[in-house]
Amino acid sequence: MCGIYGITAKDPEFIQSFIDICKHRGPDGESVWTSDTVTLGHNLLSIMASPDQSQQPWKTPKGNMLVYNGEIFNYYELKEKYKDFADTTGCDTELLAWGLDKFGLNFIDEIDSMHGFAYYEINENKITLSRDHAGIKPVYYAEINEGLVFGSEIKGMLDKVPNARTVDNLAMSCLAWTGINATRNTVFSGIKKLLAGETKVYDIKNKKFVETKRVFI
Repeated sequence: MCGIYGITAKDPEFIQSFIDICKHRGPDGESVWTSDTVTLGHNLLSIMASPDQSQQPWKTPKGNMLVYNGEIFNYYELKEKYKDFADTTGCDTELLAWGLDKFGLNFIDEIDSMHGFAYYEINENKITLSRDHAGIKPVYYAEINEGLVFGSEIKGMLDKVPNARTVDNLAMSCLAWTGINATRNTVFSGIKKLLAGETKVYDIKNKKFVETKRVFI
């Protein structure tokens, strides 16, 4: 199932600890990439390509960085549609990286997928978080002093988010009354989740979300 992790700070030790906590998500590999402003991590469960060809974080053709959990079901149809996509690995991560570089967020409308990914545009200093339209793959995030922290599971970020071990009353009330938590909040204070079909763009310099896109079935 893979796992994605990140923080808008140079903090490879934290991301490695996040990976270690969630290592059950991917037995086929793990890696950390860091710059002065962003650190990304990944646990790999290889599905479409051999592990040596599908290691992440993934450097895109334009030099951006991608961490991705999921599968693109119409991978072969998109390969047939876009003849200028040079497939070198047989891995759908390579297609996603190429498509985001070439078409931006509009490429999300092209993919029939289950996904949770983070796409870091280095020159624009922005990071995009995205979750598939059915909400199969989770993406949790929190705004903290460093900026943004996110991951495929909550437990790796609990000690990074102030007061996260206290209960969020809105989320708990919704869960208690209806049996599901339909809010953006999780039951851990300060930690939120992407809604199904949601994509959010975060401005790293100004420490704020600047764009939201939602795909509905």
